[in-house]
Amino acid sequence: MNLTCQAVCNPSHPFGFPMTTFPIFEVDRDLARNLEQLGTKRKFWFRRPGESTEWLFKAEERNTGEDWAERIACELCELLGIPHVHYELAVEVPTKTPGVICPNIADAPKRLDLGNQLLSEYDETYPRDDGEKYGVRQHTIEAVANAAQKLDLPDHSFCRDLPSGVRSAVDVFCGYLMLDVLIANQDRHHQNWGAIRARQASLAPTFDHGAALARNEPEEKRKRRLYGPDPRYNVENFATKARSSLYGRETDERVLGTLDAFVAFAERCPVAASAWRERLRLVTREELESIASRVPATRMTDVARNFTVELLLINQRRILETDFS
Repeated sequence: MNLTCQAVCNPSHPFGFPMTTFPIFEVDRDLARNLEQLGTKRKFWFRRPGESTEWLFKAEERNTGEDWAERIACELCELLGIPHVHYELAVEVPTKTPGVICPNIADAPKRLDLGNQLLSEYDETYPRDDGEKYGVRQHTIEAVANAAQKLDLPDHSFCRDLPSGVRSAVDVFCGYLMLDVLIANQDRHHQNWGAIRARQASLAPTFDHGAALARNEPEEKRKRRLYGPDPRYNVENFATKARSSLYGRETDERVLGTLDAFVAFAERCPVAASAWRERLRLVTREELESIASRVPATRMTDVARNFTVELLLINQRRILETDFS
């Protein structure tokens, strides 16, 4: 019973990058502990024989692209220096079920407190019901920023490449919201961020980006937006529709767009926001194409690859062209 790795060299990628694809780790189901459901996804914790690190396997049984979205988002975090949980592509054996794996970031005696738990500590009226993720109007920019002010930076192991000028948990969370714009992440609800409690409470690295990058957009719609004749039905118009799970004020009827959420949060940490944007400015088209090309063809179609790169480039431009003054 062990964890082995598949890695293949694709001699011809759609962007012309002959390179090794992301490895796919084989996870023996016999190693499973605490088999359970995570929303609509099956998951289990496991340990490799002889190792102390605990890993989480999350199954991707619906073929909606959550696995490659998670892996690409992870690589973008690495490129930008954003503290993040590391994800690898995986396959469960003997069932051959695809998925991803990630290490436990809050092994005992540490624990992970999610955003709704933190916010209910600071505001007794804040809804703590774990079943209530979306449409929570108290999940505002101000509430999240105030909560982040009470936290330390993520553990130093996650912060080895922070931009100069990023010095606090608020500054780091600003980077999370820039990431959300870049990858069109509409899932930053109050259970998709949190704090790690040990002697002190520190901001958790960003995690759970499987709903990003329009990974469940139907293939035909991707083609129409990429190659169709209607200039109104394109990737750029699609990109502007991404909504966050954050409100500007409790009285607002609708959540903010992902870009609006980043801009509003950036008002609280303009130096950090500028530093994050400068990091993003350095990212090239070639780097984005290279990342997308490393996803195995068994997990991601060429159309999805092209669409993803175009979406990232458009969102990069939107972030860099926005006036933050």
